[in-house]
Amino acid sequence: MWFSMSPTPVRFADRSRFRFSYDLVVTAEPNDVFNAFVDPKHFARWFPDLQSATWLSDGPPGLGAVREVRLKGLAVREHFTRWEPGEGFAFYLSEISAPIISAMVERVQLTKTAAGTRVEWTIAYQPKLVVRPIHPLLRPVFSRMFGKAAKRLQQHFARP
Repeated sequence: MWFSMSPTPVRFADRSRFRFSYDLVVTAEPNDVFNAFVDPKHFARWFPDLQSATWLSDGPPGLGAVREVRLKGLAVREHFTRWEPGEGFAFYLSEISAPIISAMVERVQLTKTAAGTRVEWTIAYQPKLVVRPIHPLLRPVFSRMFGKAAKRLQQHFARP
């Protein structure tokens, strides 16, 4: 069963009280890092608990496209509102399989550096009011998942 969520502007990532932020350097070119996030085959190599990622939109992935991501225990549909290969992307969740949040935006900014690519990755969300009492139990689960993903992204590109 899917629960619809309202479109959420990317600026929500700057104002939400609830967020995870990662600032890391990856030893790869910005286009390669961009593809590691958006190409389902690459995404599956480093994102923990990922069961599948599939484009639902007709045509090539890009601005306005929708991707379904299935994790262990949760599935989401991402609506892309920014798509700039080698520079970054953003999306909001348009649907979720469990009604635990009312809004979520993910934003990734990529910047070329001498060592590779700086990745500024922000995940901002709003827990549903009914979930707030158990939010302190859920937050560490997602914090570990995204933190592990950031480390695995670095490791993915560190391999020879």
